Amino acid sequence: MCLGISILKFAAAVVLSGIFCGCTKGLDGDRQDLDNPGGKQETTFYVYDAPDGYAGVPKSSIYRVTVIQNGVRKESVVFQNTCPVWQEGYMDMTATDQYPLGIFAGRSISWTGFSFSGKVTVEVEVLDETKVPVTGNVRILPSRYGITPEVDGNVVRFAMDKPGYCSVEIGADGFKNGLMIFADPLETDVPSENESGYLMLEHASAENVAPGEVAEYQGLYFKPGVHDIGKYSIPANIKNVYLAPGAWVYGAFLIENNPGVRIFGRGVLSSGRMKYREAHCIEDPGSSGNVTLQGIVVADPKYFSVRLIGSDNTVDRVKIIGSWTYNCDGIAAYANSTVSNCFIWANDDNIKVYRENIKVHDIVCWQLNNGGLIQLGWTGPTASDCEIRRIDILHAEWNRDESNRGVISLVGNKYHTDGAYGYTRNWLVEDVVTETPVTVLFNFQPDPYTDYDIDGLVMRDWTLLYDRSLGFHNYMKGTSPEHAFKGIVFDNVTVDGVRLTSDNWMDEANFIVENAETPEFK
Repeated sequence: MCLGISILKFAAAVVLSGIFCGCTKGLDGDRQDLDNPGGKQETTFYVYDAPDGYAGVPKSSIYRVTVIQNGVRKESVVFQNTCPVWQEGYMDMTATDQYPLGIFAGRSISWTGFSFSGKVTVEVEVLDETKVPVTGNVRILPSRYGITPEVDGNVVRFAMDKPGYCSVEIGADGFKNGLMIFADPLETDVPSENESGYLMLEHASAENVAPGEVAEYQGLYFKPGVHDIGKYSIPANIKNVYLAPGAWVYGAFLIENNPGVRIFGRGVLSSGRMKYREAHCIEDPGSSGNVTLQGIVVADPKYFSVRLIGSDNTVDRVKIIGSWTYNCDGIAAYANSTVSNCFIWANDDNIKVYRENIKVHDIVCWQLNNGGLIQLGWTGPTASDCEIRRIDILHAEWNRDESNRGVISLVGNKYHTDGAYGYTRNWLVEDVVTETPVTVLFNFQPDPYTDYDIDGLVMRDWTLLYDRSLGFHNYMKGTSPEHAFKGIVFDNVTVDGVRLTSDNWMDEANFIVENAETPEFK
C-alpha cells in the first residue's frame, strides 16, 4: 500500500509537489510516479512530530536540527539520552552498574530522525557550547558517506543525497555529548488509518493492548504520541505491529510461539521506563522465528536490544541508541537471518553471529567499554557460511584487555558448560573500518574448558586504526594443538596504514599466538 493522506495527519510533512497516490519506491531508490512514469521525479521529506509534543520524553538541550529541501525548512525534534547517575537499587540497578555509569558520567547522546528522497541539507545548531564547543575539526562519520560539512559559527551544515546514519563529530571530544542523524528512505507498504484488521491506538496503556482487547485484530497501529505498554507479549493473533512516525512507545515486545510477526514503521520503542534487565527490548526466545523488524528506533535499552533466537529473521533499518550499562547487547538474529542497514549502539556484544547462514551488511556501530563488536560467540556457537560486509565503527571505547573486547572477538565457553563445543567455519568478513583508533583489534582466545574450531575465516579489505597507548595485545589462541585454528586469511588488512603481511603481522598488530596455523596473507 502506498503512503496516503492518512499518514499526513500523523506526521508533520513537507510535500514539495503533489500527493502520494499510485506510487512505489525501492528501499534506497528514488520515488517513481506511476501516474506519470515519464514525468519529473518528486522530492519529499518528512520529520516526525507528535500531537502531544512527545509529552515527558527527554529532548536535547544541546542541539537543534533543521532539514531543508528546495528552500523549505522544517525543524526535526532532537531527543536526548543522558547517562544516568548510579543509585544502587533504583530501577533495579546493581553494584556492577556503578562501574560503567561512573566511566560515562556526565555524557549524553542526542539523536533525530527523518525520511526523505532526493537531496536534503541538514542544519545542526549547537545550543550549549559549554558541552560541545564548536572548535577544532568537524567531521560527519562514517567517512564512506563522503560528506563534507560547512561550519558557520555554532551552525554545521551538510548535504545528504541518500539514506544513512551519521554522527556529527565536533572537535576531539564532542562525541561525549554527541549527535546521531537517522536519515531513512521514505516508507512503503504503510497501513492507512482505517486499515482493515488493525486496532488504532492513541496514548495506549497495557490495558488497551491486553489479549481480550485485541482479540478481533491482526495488527496494532500505534498512532503518533506517547504510549506506555510495559513488557508486552504479542498475542498469537497479532502479526503486524506498526509504530507510526511520531509514535513513542515505552515498553518491550516479547514474541513467543508466534511466528511471522512484523514490527515496523518510523516510530520509537523505548525502555526508558523499564527496570534494568527487566526485559529485552525485542525478543523471540526461540519459539517463533520468521520475525521482521523494519525502520523503527530502539531507544534507551536496559538489557539486550534485539534478541531473535528463532531462525529466518529479517532486521532492516533498525536504529539502537542510548544504553549505558552492561548486558546491553546489540542485535542477534539466528540461523538463516539477514541484518542490514542498521545503527547499533551497545555496551555489550554488538553484532552477534552464532548460527549458520547469517548475513550482516551495511552496519554503523558505536561500542562503549564492554563487549565485542563482531562477536563470534560464547559457550558453544555453531556458526558456518556467514557473511559480514561493510561495517563502520564510529567509536569503540574499550579500556580493559579482556576476552570479550575487540573489533572481532571469540569468548567461547567462559562459564564452563559441559559439552559446549563450538566452531566458526567458512566465514567472510569484508570491508570493516574503524573511524577512530581502538585498543583491541583481533581477540580470538576462546576459553579452553571445551574445544573450539576456526576453519575458514577470511578478513578482507579492513582499514583499522590501533590505539596502542594502553599496551593491549591482539590474540590468536586456539583451545588445544588438536584444535588449532586454520584457514584464517588476512586479505588487504591494514593497521594504521600498514598492510599486514607474513613478515610484519606479529609486530604491526601486536599479536600473541598459540595453537594456530600461520594465516594466509593477500
